Amino acid sequence: MPATVSTVRNVVTEVLTESTTAEIAVAAIVIAAALFAFGSIYRASSIRSTALRACGLVLALLTLSIQVYRNGWLTSFDGPVTDWMVDHRSGVLDQIAVAITDLGSPVATALLGITCGVFISWRARSVVPGLIVIGTVGAAAVASSVVKALVGRERPPTNIQVLLETDHSFPSGHVTGTAALVGIVVLVLSAHRTAAVKRLLMLAAVTITIVVALTRLYLGVHWLTDVIVGAILATLAVTVGGALFRLGENRSGAAERTPEASDQQALV
Repeated sequence: MPATVSTVRNVVTEVLTESTTAEIAVAAIVIAAALFAFGSIYRASSIRSTALRACGLVLALLTLSIQVYRNGWLTSFDGPVTDWMVDHRSGVLDQIAVAITDLGSPVATALLGITCGVFISWRARSVVPGLIVIGTVGAAAVASSVVKALVGRERPPTNIQVLLETDHSFPSGHVTGTAALVGIVVLVLSAHRTAAVKRLLMLAAVTITIVVALTRLYLGVHWLTDVIVGAILATLAVTVGGALFRLGENRSGAAERTPEASDQQALV
């Protein structure tokens, strides 16, 4: 009888602990989403807006990383999503997914990032935009590698992988690199565009990121939370990179206006 009571107590304690952990994790994600949303619509201060969005993204990143490390409740959908993807494979989709994942590989992303950075700097006649693009993609890649090493999550079983990958799974380097690249390039190129053009470019960036994420899930080399956090990490890198880009533009604009103001005062 005492052994039975002890067993029941242990089971109840474990369930309550898991429930509390899940509630805290969900609450943290809700708060993170609220911070990011408020920061996105906050227009009174660019610095505060960036800080709010960055705080929301960091909170979401930390929460999901802890959940993955502890195999928490928020990872419950990883298995079912992977199983669904595996069950809906076909020869044609396999070829398309492999082609897309090759284009979004870390090496391809690095080369494309350098190319875009050089082209943007040449077009703007300034090294700053190009450095922002290359720096953002590079920072996202480094951060992804660090998180991979810290969390140390295993890949899905090798028997369901279309392309064999055995390094750490969390977060997805393909999604992180691709989202960081297209995100910062869109942000830089849309700096002086109309609102409609900005929305169109942003939609294109989101679409590309989703397609790459889906291919990684389809190929069986990542879990759902891997690609989600990859997108979050990339968004954080783009948020910081975009803030630095705007800061550089503001300083450049102020420097250009100063001589004109001095000439006008001299004429007066």
